[in-house]
Amino acid sequence: MGQNMMGKISQFNKIMGEMAGWIVVAMMLTISFDVAMRYLFNAPTTWSFEVNRYMLIMVVFLGGPWTLTAGGHVSVDLVTDTMGGKRKLRLDIVTSVMAFAYMLMFTWESMVFTWDAWENATRSTEYLAWPLWPIRMFLVVGGALLSIQYLIKITEDTVKLKTMKGAA
Repeated sequence: MGQNMMGKISQFNKIMGEMAGWIVVAMMLTISFDVAMRYLFNAPTTWSFEVNRYMLIMVVFLGGPWTLTAGGHVSVDLVTDTMGGKRKLRLDIVTSVMAFAYMLMFTWESMVFTWDAWENATRSTEYLAWPLWPIRMFLVVGGALLSIQYLIKITEDTVKLKTMKGAA
C-alpha cells in the first residue's frame, strides 16, 4: 500500500470522525427535544431513544478509525511509558497486529450479521420497526475502516522501527 494511498485513507477516516462529531450534535438536539417534550408538555417522543441508539452505533463505528490515528484508543500507559523507544514500538506493532486480526474477524462476523438481517428482513422490535440491515452496515464499514487503519499503523510503525537508531 503506497504512502499516498495510506494518507488518503487516513484523511477519509478523519472526515468520518468529523461526521461522527456532527452525529453527536444531532443526538444532543434530539435528546434535548425529547426531554423538553417530556417535562414541558408531558408528551415524550416515541422515537428518540431508538434513533439515538442507532446514532450512537454510527458515532462509535465511524469515529473508531480516526480515533486510532489520533492516538485516542485505550492503552496501558503505566507500562509503556517506562519502556524505551524500540521496545515500545515493537510492543505497539504486536498489539496492532492482534487488534488487526480481531478487527478482521469482527468485520467478517458483522458481514454475516448484516446479511442475515437483509436476507430475513429483520426489523427492530421497537416503535419505529426499522429494517436493521442499514444500521448493521455501520458495523461492517467501521470494522473494515478500522482494520485498514490498523494495517496502515503497522506499516508506518514497522518503517519507523527499521529507521530507528539506538538501544532496543
